[in-house]
Amino acid sequence: MMNRKALSLLEVFLAAGLLTIAILPLLWMTKYSNKSSMDAYYETIALTLAKEPIEIFRGLGYEWLAANPDNPHPDYYIGEQQIPGDGIKRPVETSSFKRKIELKILSAEKAAHVTVTVYPAGQNRVQAWMSGSAISMDALIFARSK
Repeated sequence: MMNRKALSLLEVFLAAGLLTIAILPLLWMTKYSNKSSMDAYYETIALTLAKEPIEIFRGLGYEWLAANPDNPHPDYYIGEQQIPGDGIKRPVETSSFKRKIELKILSAEKAAHVTVTVYPAGQNRVQAWMSGSAISMDALIFARSK
């Protein structure tokens, strides 16, 4: 009987193959987890950017919005805009988004319908990580009862 002190080449390849099969699911899971985390991060920023003008307009009230439908607030004008970086402290990534604000005055109901859509501004890392193409929020702002 022969006294062996080393592994054969076949045993080494077999061990390497089993190790690869064991590690691949862990690597895939890490990649998927990272993608999901970044997607959630950018969607949270987009939701916050969509909610921001709605809350400002809600604070201004229907009467103000009805009196100034084209430009209710200098920082939140109606139409498409790059997210401004001055005045409000926001994460650096907010400059990678654009926001479109639409305001429709419903005078018969004494309400203002606000729609805010936030989406990546061009080809950037936000677009690469976000699973959706845009985040949109709607709100109705009613006249205050007296």
